[in-house]
Amino acid sequence: MDIPEAVSVGKEVVWRTIAEVDARLGVAAPTSRNVVLMYHSVGGSAGNTDGRVVTVEAFRELLAWLDGRYEFVDLPRVLEAGGGPRVAITFDDAYRSVHRHALPVLCEFDAPATVYVIADRVGGATERGVPYLTEAQVRDLVADDLVTVGNHTRTHARLSALDEAALREEVVGAKDALEARFDCDVERFCYPYGDYTPRVVDVVRESHDYATADYGHVAPATDPHRIPRVDASQPPTVVRWELTGAAESLRRRVGGTPQGEGYADTGTRIE
Repeated sequence: MDIPEAVSVGKEVVWRTIAEVDARLGVAAPTSRNVVLMYHSVGGSAGNTDGRVVTVEAFRELLAWLDGRYEFVDLPRVLEAGGGPRVAITFDDAYRSVHRHALPVLCEFDAPATVYVIADRVGGATERGVPYLTEAQVRDLVADDLVTVGNHTRTHARLSALDEAALREEVVGAKDALEARFDCDVERFCYPYGDYTPRVVDVVRESHDYATADYGHVAPATDPHRIPRVDASQPPTVVRWELTGAAESLRRRVGGTPQGEGYADTGTRIE
């Protein structure tokens, strides 16, 4: 383990310790701001070591905690003024586990969700063998009133590294492909790896109504094409801590790593 990696691991241990202490003492209160949660895969065993997969039990536990404290809403409503606090749920990469394991729990709580699909990977799998949604499953989600399908590019490319033509193909080309294939409007976008530049945002703004970006809580002046999120693939106690104003303030003071980075081809074989 090199020094930067060791420092990162150390910060994570400290962060989780603070979360556990707060869970026991109940010192920090949930933020009054609206929030967007980011998931990848739901399923697997409690002993799973992949950091982007949460168990069904942990997923249900967090939604049960949120229920009554937050209003479950569709993504655009977190940008509305007044009321609240509200929470929106999102899933990156469109793994098959979203259909099999997450959707039934979302239905239990009547919680809307946005699922970001990688256009060219529908029906395929990652290099580690983690299956993406099949075409039939994406169609099921399109037909479900609780779910909205969003665009996660054609190939999960790092957009800031692309020339103009390739960038537009990944963003606009993917949107067109998804709309044609699934006969639906695709107005939401998610930046792969949380990676974007002003040039990338401009292309997304031209073609989509909303886009999710990196770490944070939603503020009154939040740009609809850079909506921040909280990584919910952590233990429920840590996620609850992340939803406090104290956690957001502390993370920004110490320069915490944005939680929208480095999530390509992760996950275990969850079907």
